[in-house]
Amino acid sequence: MPNITPKKHFLSKFETLFTLKYFALIISLMILLSGFIAVVVGSMFLFKSVLGLFGLYEGTSQPGIYLIEAVDTYLFSLVILVLGGGIFKLFVGDEDTFKGSAVFSKIKTFMDLKVLLWETLLLTLTVWCALGFFAHPGEFQYEQLILPVTIVLLALALKLIRDIKR
Repeated sequence: MPNITPKKHFLSKFETLFTLKYFALIISLMILLSGFIAVVVGSMFLFKSVLGLFGLYEGTSQPGIYLIEAVDTYLFSLVILVLGGGIFKLFVGDEDTFKGSAVFSKIKTFMDLKVLLWETLLLTLTVWCALGFFAHPGEFQYEQLILPVTIVLLALALKLIRDIKR
């Protein structure tokens, strides 16, 4: 029997408890759960939109708004799911994790995950911006240009990051 004092044994067990791998696993599972909840919320918007198209839902006179909100929520859930899968691949998995996935197989570093999330977020922001224009079509003010200008600046920054990366 090895000569290990109870204090050292307790400390070694305590250190394995705080291994980053276990925290990353819990965090990625919680993020994935949040993503699946967002998919359910998007499905509720889609359901309201379909019911509104057939006149069965009296909540709005414009069912297309619910359709755009459904697409926006699905894209947001995609961002969350990509983040959860990326954290799992980087901290918990190994080289062969998600090997068959076209999206996750390309993630090797934090920079790869950041660029993928950046692209997905730009698409989500674009749909969200369009939702703002469709929801209030006659109320154009200069404040509404802030989000489109921000999207263009983020797209230019993404291009610079990609050029530096190559």
